[in-house]
Amino acid sequence: MARERTIKPEQPRYEPEIIPPSRGRRDTYQAGPNWFAGRERGESRIFVAKLGPWSFVGIALLIGLFAGATLAIMLGTLLLAVPVIALLIAGGLIASTWRGRGR
Repeated sequence: MARERTIKPEQPRYEPEIIPPSRGRRDTYQAGPNWFAGRERGESRIFVAKLGPWSFVGIALLIGLFAGATLAIMLGTLLLAVPVIALLIAGGLIASTWRGRGR
């Protein structure tokens, strides 16, 4: 069975716009050309820097700070819970002695 119509490749709906780099700009990592606001279209740039030894020291100090703060919060909660538990035990002992005397 012969085809009645030949299949043609689909043509692009629009031509891509080629934006030349700005001539007078010195900083190559700027957001874009002076007339283009990249954030309006949801675009952004991410800069990745190599970490040096001082960066690792800073990261270790931050992790230690968060771990210390977590430990302090947990110990503070424990120190508040100990008197509450002691009061509950004392209240139970007192209640059991009063109940025993009533019989």
